[in-house]
Amino acid sequence: MTDTTHLEAKVLLLDHDPVQLKTQSDFCTSVGLQALLRTAHDALASLDLHKDLAGVLLAEDMPCDGPDGLHLAQAIHKLRPELPIFLRRTSVRPLNTAEQQTIRHQWPTGDMEELRASVERTIFSLRYPATLVQGIVDLTCSALKSMFPNAEVVAESPYVVHDRIIHGEVSTLIPIESTWCRGYMMLQTEESALRQGLLHGMSFEGVGGELNFRDLNNMLGETTNLIWGAFKNRYIPPQAFANQQTQVPIVINHAHKYISFGSPDPQLCIRYQLSEPSRRGAHPLVIVQRFIFNLHWSPEQFAEFAATATESGPTGELDLF
Repeated sequence: MTDTTHLEAKVLLLDHDPVQLKTQSDFCTSVGLQALLRTAHDALASLDLHKDLAGVLLAEDMPCDGPDGLHLAQAIHKLRPELPIFLRRTSVRPLNTAEQQTIRHQWPTGDMEELRASVERTIFSLRYPATLVQGIVDLTCSALKSMFPNAEVVAESPYVVHDRIIHGEVSTLIPIESTWCRGYMMLQTEESALRQGLLHGMSFEGVGGELNFRDLNNMLGETTNLIWGAFKNRYIPPQAFANQQTQVPIVINHAHKYISFGSPDPQLCIRYQLSEPSRRGAHPLVIVQRFIFNLHWSPEQFAEFAATATESGPTGELDLF
């Protein structure tokens, strides 16, 4: 088994019992969950503010506009059905059919081991080799610095998401295929922020002026190609590819900024902040990177490849497309 890293994930924590709030907050810290404490009143608004969640922890007896917390659970599920909901049971009544479709996991109050097992099985169902994650951050930062030489590039801590909401208006999508993985890499950013970053001189001299949306698309596309070339050179062996050649439809709903790759598995997410050293306090350009290994994922095979690659040594070459 390869050395894997336990990445963090964000969850909404909806509970009104002070003792349970403390218990669950401590639990979240212990397993790598970043708990966003919210009330029933602002729960739905929080979904609009946070597009990169991994789940919801909800008390059955949570006061809300309904007989119990199940009413709130159904409202959350209607808006974001991809988010698993973990219901803290405070009664023994059986859930009806509609409620069972809404609730992914139930756990009795006080049984933290059952909650832990459900979280591990659902939110952290995929583990990522630590060397791979750090390598992705390093090569992406290098590519961003090449494309935006006048910007300061900072990578936030990688985390996993279950949300399928796109960040911003400009996105790129490129397939990734190797002996140990098959899926996609995405870059996402806000069009206005990218335009302002280029106008303020983050990129090469002369890039600016009259920028239309095609220019911005091309800039993000070239950045994607540069990252992909570095990834291919470092992590994809030339001799063979994965045997599984199945495909699944990719669903994109532009009106709701939603994309689905046909898999409930968590996605690896890394946010990069690009700022101008001369303009301290200005809003940074945020580029969100996601890896979706929805077709094939084998960290054990990655470990075997990495060991072989280490023995043979790097070539020092970089493929650009």
